[in-house]
Amino acid sequence: MNEKNSKIVFHNIFGEGVVLETRWDGIESRVKFRSGLCLWLPTKWLKTLQIEEKELDIISSRRLVEAFRLGVVPHQDIESFTFGRAYEIDLFQKALDSLKNGNGGVFLVEGEYGSGKTHLAEYLRHLSLKQGFATGYCELHILETPPYRPKKIYHELVYSLRYIKDGCERGYRDLLREGSGIGMSDHCFLTPVLKRIKDMEEGDLHSEVFWQWIEGESTKEYATDRESPFRVRGGQHIPALYDFSTAADFYNYILSGLSYIARNLGLGGLVLIIDEFEVINHIWEYHLQERGRAFLEGLIRVALNDEEMKKIDKYLLHNQVRPTPYAYKETHILLMLATTPGEDDWATRFIKNKITLRKFSRPELELLFNNLLKIYRTAYPDFMIDQKLQNEIVNKAFKRFSNELRMFIKYSIEAFDQIRFSKKISY
Repeated sequence: MNEKNSKIVFHNIFGEGVVLETRWDGIESRVKFRSGLCLWLPTKWLKTLQIEEKELDIISSRRLVEAFRLGVVPHQDIESFTFGRAYEIDLFQKALDSLKNGNGGVFLVEGEYGSGKTHLAEYLRHLSLKQGFATGYCELHILETPPYRPKKIYHELVYSLRYIKDGCERGYRDLLREGSGIGMSDHCFLTPVLKRIKDMEEGDLHSEVFWQWIEGESTKEYATDRESPFRVRGGQHIPALYDFSTAADFYNYILSGLSYIARNLGLGGLVLIIDEFEVINHIWEYHLQERGRAFLEGLIRVALNDEEMKKIDKYLLHNQVRPTPYAYKETHILLMLATTPGEDDWATRFIKNKITLRKFSRPELELLFNNLLKIYRTAYPDFMIDQKLQNEIVNKAFKRFSNELRMFIKYSIEAFDQIRFSKKISY
């Protein structure tokens, strides 16, 4: 392809890339990303950048610097900006290999605030996607995604769910479309859903409403209001997606069913990454905390393929509308939980694989600093800083933030900014 005519685009997961070709009257584009991935994607998912290819490095570096000012690394740059975590990555890779062979599991990653546990979680998400696993991500939040509202967590996981197959990025809807052909006959929720999807006409307004309902987005009125023009058609014989906090069994049952679909589609299984796991301990109402723990404990034990999860047990939390087991058949889930230390003792009795993020050494932080400087110089080609000043910034950053990776990054970038704007720095 002629580079001068190359179209530069941006994707919110994979970052910047060059369009190599299009098909189906431009509906899909094949894009080569800076990470090396080359994927067919719906063109509507891509944002066109009005830049020349020679400017791509500057634009990408400035986007990185903007994220560094907040002390974070964008998802699309995770692979090229991860240092000092070879041990943890190797363990997770072994877990992915085990999942590919049919065995799920659970990882608990502990790290203080700012230590890089969210960064590691994002890296593992990227690694899982790159290797073809269906991967979902959820960050627990006391208001937005509290553990005692399993429907909200379900929605976040399926909304973020992605996988790469045949060189194309695909999502939850694609998983269910493909799953409609595997002959899943005895799942109380997914079986009628897959049957409905198989017979559904795409592009119809009611079909879109149905999809939103399945994804946990739509409201009760879609299914119950006979006067609504957007009432779900074909959903009358499908158990509702329950809003109440006692539905821990139902959503675990759905997620385990999704792992069965992923496995049977040749994707290896389902990788679920949950960050801010410690939120469960910040819920002060006792009954809500216990219901949240029931959901999370159920998910952990489902991922461990606990036989007790495959039956309705009166000692476990079950909804009273349509009680289900927590697990559907053999489960194929790799669950990664990221948390702060010392607040998850109730969960550790189930989890053998526990990693505490170690403190970075001085040489590792110096390597990180040098990479920050390299990216900053690419973003701002006229930026100048002498070696003496570099050493001063590294020494200050190491002294103040050797235990806080996020603040180390943020401090270094702010120091560069101050030099660039004022040609001097004060501490």
